[in-house]
Amino acid sequence: AEGGLAKGFCRLGIDCSFLENETFRKFLKLGGDNTGTKIKRKRYTGIMVRKIQPTSGAFGILRNMDVILAVDGIPLGNDGKIPFRRGERVDLGGYVTSLFEGDEVHLSVWREGKETEVSFLVSPIKPLVPTHFSNEPPPYMICSGFVFTALSVPYLEAKGAWSDYYTDNVSYLLGLVNSPLKQEGDEVVVLAQVLAHRANLGYENYFDLHLLKFNGVEVRSLRHLQGLVDKRTGPFMIFEFAPEDGGRLVVLDSDTNDVVTKEVCSEHSIGAPGRLRDY
Repeated sequence: AEGGLAKGFCRLGIDCSFLENETFRKFLKLGGDNTGTKIKRKRYTGIMVRKIQPTSGAFGILRNMDVILAVDGIPLGNDGKIPFRRGERVDLGGYVTSLFEGDEVHLSVWREGKETEVSFLVSPIKPLVPTHFSNEPPPYMICSGFVFTALSVPYLEAKGAWSDYYTDNVSYLLGLVNSPLKQEGDEVVVLAQVLAHRANLGYENYFDLHLLKFNGVEVRSLRHLQGLVDKRTGPFMIFEFAPEDGGRLVVLDSDTNDVVTKEVCSEHSIGAPGRLRDY
């Protein structure tokens, strides 16, 4: 915990494939096939790394196609489990959650036909799409009546993303839930709704859209978008939404933005045109 707030459980931040298939293990040269030879080869077990999240302590240390054989000296099975109590086994992830932030984990790894040792520090890994905002109101930013927010699990729940019926826009946003966080502070910026004003006429039915770019610059977060809007130049504000090929394009007047935003907030009794997250 930090400042009285729990930061979450530690994770390795990797995606892996199980190695229960014998042919798969032969392909990786993990041993165990002594056919036609008197030499007994050691049989290795483990799981194969397929992806490492950029914010994981394993990034730059583990590699794609590495096979994790053991963790802290505990052998790992082809099903991704390690021995626990007598007659019981637990997932590798379950063991890692018992560690504290800053603990060093030691892995035995099969890499390019050889066994090697690697180690790195573990920590909770923040998701790109947060599950909550620590009991704080969700962040938002208003720009000429366009209400932007950061995509979150509560937002998707409010939109019925896990119900039987949901829109194509919500379906697209739902597909971003498991996307990795590339760098601290990144967010999926979403147009939640448009508060009608003569300046945004024709856009009033736009909602649940993923904002990709502002004036040609990739948007990384609400705070980044606020900075881009504040430092804008030229007569137009151009918003590009997903998908990248063929998504919605919005053009608003740059010179009138401050006045329009103030009028919209006044009409809807909104105290401030934005509230951003602290990291």
